[in-house]
Amino acid sequence: MKRVSRDIVYTEHSRFNAPSLFVEPGEVFQAETELCSGAWLRSVEDRWSPEKSTGPNPAVCIGVQGAVPGQVLGVKIHEIVPDDVGYTGFAPGNNPFPDWIRRQEWGIVTKTVAIRDDFVEWSAQLKLPTKPMLGVVGVAPAREVYSNAWPGKHGGNMDAQEVAAGATVYLPVNVPGALLHVGDMHAIQGDGEITCGGGIECRGVATLSVELLPKPTRMMWPRIVNATHLMTIGCARPAEDAFRIAVEQLIYWLADAYEMDEREAFLLLGQVLEARCTQFVDPLYTYVAKIRREYLPAGLRF
Repeated sequence: MKRVSRDIVYTEHSRFNAPSLFVEPGEVFQAETELCSGAWLRSVEDRWSPEKSTGPNPAVCIGVQGAVPGQVLGVKIHEIVPDDVGYTGFAPGNNPFPDWIRRQEWGIVTKTVAIRDDFVEWSAQLKLPTKPMLGVVGVAPAREVYSNAWPGKHGGNMDAQEVAAGATVYLPVNVPGALLHVGDMHAIQGDGEITCGGGIECRGVATLSVELLPKPTRMMWPRIVNATHLMTIGCARPAEDAFRIAVEQLIYWLADAYEMDEREAFLLLGQVLEARCTQFVDPLYTYVAKIRREYLPAGLRF
């Protein structure tokens, strides 16, 4: 199985990034992911400090044979295996919450934890079951160069817990080869990514494969599919705009692929929509909108 090493990483999504690996559609491969702030974390005794950071969110870059603009790249996540150590933290003013969390006298607050046997060892008394996810899955934009701190139409730093094993992330292809960027693994993350420390940040290995599909006319933002849901992503500030984008894109999907009248799709989502803001801390907030597949005809339509 091919494997892309974390020895070469990029902190921007860019058409100028040279892929470290080329893969064929349908080929299973592995991607080593780097820690969101660089390679400093080696043991539970290590603590983050600003001078150690080489971020944001270093990502490996993979080229896809045959990918051209006008297609959609489907990135199937087969497995995510976190490393055995991770960390979380927050800094004054670097989170979306009231002044008591921003107090300067607290300084930077961090916590380093062991990850063992599918649990995060939060303390001697408390172990959290791991729910590994990839914070960054994106493609190169056509013209822009985006920091890996940013989410958007290209995917990028969406920080959605649904980007996990068993899911497929669909991204519009903007440049030849697509230039898939992968990084920012979390062993677990709560809704909102409220501390700006990303849940439990860690290194790890993701097992992936890709497919190429024709791009639906009204697909402008990432889509995600897993065994239970169809999902759309919206990224914006304020959060209300991200929510509107995600819902609008889900209505378009239901109307175009499942032949629903848009009014009917809107009414249906009024009863069964699931939605939330997955992160409030990046330059743009990320909202995910979902519908359970049991409410739709059998089989995935795209």
